[in-house]
Amino acid sequence: MNISSDTGGIDSSAFLDYIAKQFPSDLAQMVTLRDELEKRQGAMIAVNAANNKVIEADAYAESTKAQADALLNDAKINNDASKDTKTALDAREKDLTEAEKQSSIDNAATAKALAVKEAALIAREDGLSQAQAALAEGQAKLASDQNALDARIKALQDKVASISI
Repeated sequence: MNISSDTGGIDSSAFLDYIAKQFPSDLAQMVTLRDELEKRQGAMIAVNAANNKVIEADAYAESTKAQADALLNDAKINNDASKDTKTALDAREKDLTEAEKQSSIDNAATAKALAVKEAALIAREDGLSQAQAALAEGQAKLASDQNALDARIKALQDKVASISI
């Protein structure tokens, strides 16, 4: 409803007519519109709060993802290092196993050589014992022959001394 006159002022009869007829319905519409705006404003605040929470959650997710990526990279590096260490340890174990086998072979060869040397030593000791026994016999015989020779020389000297010329 138009309450202004053509001269630019307010037409009081139109204004009173407006207040009597139209204003209560406009006021009711305005109250309804105000309530609707309040609801929408509340909804907008909730949407903004939710959007802020989504932004915070996205930022937290990004930082958590960055941390998880860093942890994953560290785990990959550690895994690679442990694989390298395992490979090195496996190679060392193989070398040690081969060295142990070679050592066992060398020990067996050394034991065999020692057994041969021990047998030779025992044979030599037996030979030495026999030689010592033969030497002792020879010395005893030599001593007895020496005594016999000394006795014969004495007898010969006695004979020569008894012959006088």
